[in-house]
Amino acid sequence: MTTLSSLNAATTLALTPLVSRVNPTAEADTDVSSLASLSPSAIVTIPSASGLAVLQTYTPEGTLTATAPVLSWASENSDAVSLRMMGNYAAQTMAGHFAGLGSALLDRFKTTGSDYAQSISISSTTGLAPVGQGAGSPSGQIGLTIRTKSGVTVEIALGSEDGGLSVSIKSSGALSESERNALAKLSDGFQQAIDGLSAVPPKLDLSGLAQFDTSALAAVNFHYTVTGDGDENISASYAQDSSARSLSVTSAAGTMNVKVDTSHSALWGTSAQRAASVASYLQQFDHANSRGHGNAALMSMFEDGFAQMNEDYGTPSGETLPGAAYSPALQQSDQAMLTGLADFSASITDTSTSPNPMRPGEVDSFSYQVAQSTELEGSAREGKISQTQQSHLSASYHQALQGGGKPVLTSSKNSQNYDYVRIDDSAGSAVQMATARGVLLNATLTQSSEQNTRDSKYERGSLVSDVNTPRETSRSVDLLSMLEPLIDNGDATRDTAAWQQALSTIHAMILLNNAAN
Repeated sequence: MTTLSSLNAATTLALTPLVSRVNPTAEADTDVSSLASLSPSAIVTIPSASGLAVLQTYTPEGTLTATAPVLSWASENSDAVSLRMMGNYAAQTMAGHFAGLGSALLDRFKTTGSDYAQSISISSTTGLAPVGQGAGSPSGQIGLTIRTKSGVTVEIALGSEDGGLSVSIKSSGALSESERNALAKLSDGFQQAIDGLSAVPPKLDLSGLAQFDTSALAAVNFHYTVTGDGDENISASYAQDSSARSLSVTSAAGTMNVKVDTSHSALWGTSAQRAASVASYLQQFDHANSRGHGNAALMSMFEDGFAQMNEDYGTPSGETLPGAAYSPALQQSDQAMLTGLADFSASITDTSTSPNPMRPGEVDSFSYQVAQSTELEGSAREGKISQTQQSHLSASYHQALQGGGKPVLTSSKNSQNYDYVRIDDSAGSAVQMATARGVLLNATLTQSSEQNTRDSKYERGSLVSDVNTPRETSRSVDLLSMLEPLIDNGDATRDTAAWQQALSTIHAMILLNNAAN
């Protein structure tokens, strides 16, 4: 006669700890044999012991409990990178998954330039992913592609998906010792870029990548993407070579792009000039964001990216401004009338919203663009220089009548008391100069700005006023007339303190911030 053993006995069997993954079925079979010797009756365990280490039960919410994780490695796992992955795999955030992993990968190049791949995948003893680490969890992909001066391409990839981790390094050829060292020096910068974008809210920290060793490396391309994480989704990319830098970020908050043309080192000013110009632009960005009620976190990233990409352009090529090659004083005056920054274009756009259910066409929006372009004509003995800076702000927002904060708008007329403000601003600053045989022939500054503000006021849903307020300013300055007295009395040639003070005054005047505000 065949009988079923009690479920208590089966439960006892199923709770036997799993001490080896080599042959769990054999372990279970041994336990079944010992139990069978206790009774002539056939024993059937429910569930079957084969392949199970823990009897699964369900929580009141319907999720599985006691799902002990099982780790599977792609290869031998005693190296430093694998040990880092072992410490990271159970983290519940992208920051935790990638903590120290990028720097650990690049540190390998201190001793070896060989290809490398490793992965760790996770499942429970039931064959199901542990809670929080299943197919519905966020995924992250990170890539760093480096091209050396000798033409070798190194591709580095990090991935986090379904709770597992994967890393790889592939090289198109053998690396020299100097190339390995240059890659290893990027380890901190690579990790800082990862940590910044993994933070909540995300931040940009690109300085370490931007300052790579140009004697050994020719180009760096970095990308970071997180999907499946709702409002925390983000995609970012940064590329740099000897002639250009570009940054792009897209998140739930909006998008931003910055491009810098570093192909003309004659435009690069001193570090003090660049710092002053960057500080002026950051002040202008803050003003635009405040005026247009933009997203503060996204603007902070935009400012960080702009500042870091213009912090240091590397070693100049020796190119000089046209017409200024044989006169140090002329080189100084020409440079003072330029920003000292490489030409660039930058934009930021917030994700638009429609907060008023009674007027969905009224959107809260913010879009800002800024750019600099320079034209150089002539030779070392004579030439013309023209540099233009431009900005444009387009924004709209709702503002409460009382207190000036965001109104709470519903379908009730009682909530419909607010200002709807639309802004359209533009500004420009242009410098033109001409030189010949070591003499500054002319130099002029032209600046203008236009501001248009339209304010529609509603009370209990009725439009009570609609006012458009335009504002225009413009000016033109003869910069040469400011310098001629100092040139005539020899201050320029002697490079006196008065000459340097005049140059600093002119440099502050030509910045776009003076036109925009």
